[in-house]
Amino acid sequence: MMIKLKFAAVIASIAFMVFSCETKVDIAAEKENLLQTDRDFAANSLEVGAADAFNMYLDQNAMQMPEGRYPVIGRDSIYEGMSKSKGKYTLGWSPMDGEVSSSGDMGWTWGVSVLSWKDKDGVDQQAHGKYLNVWKKQADGSWKVLVDIGNDNPTPEDK
Repeated sequence: MMIKLKFAAVIASIAFMVFSCETKVDIAAEKENLLQTDRDFAANSLEVGAADAFNMYLDQNAMQMPEGRYPVIGRDSIYEGMSKSKGKYTLGWSPMDGEVSSSGDMGWTWGVSVLSWKDKDGVDQQAHGKYLNVWKKQADGSWKVLVDIGNDNPTPEDK
């Protein structure tokens, strides 16, 4: 009987340690961290160019779903495609909102974007869009984009 009690006490202690070590996710803090990561991603796009920024912020297995085209699978393939237009345009965006899963390992952000370039006559042009990004938390705690979806949006004046 004494051995069974000691065994039960040991099991109860181990269970207590396991469950007490389980960390609670601060969803509000993670959401702000995710939105800040998206803002940093946008700033990097303007600073170093969209292709290089996407290369830094995409998960290795990312999927990009460009409007009117087939999905592009893999960070390297996405970078290769975007690199062909390096220096010909700028892509900026502003995250509007997002959410983080209760487990804190997945999230999404959405926002509005502006693609700017000069046409063949050197006249400034802009296209407005919106995007939805699905993010995955990495083993090191950073966030990387797993799925990038974007499409056209009316200009703010056409709202």
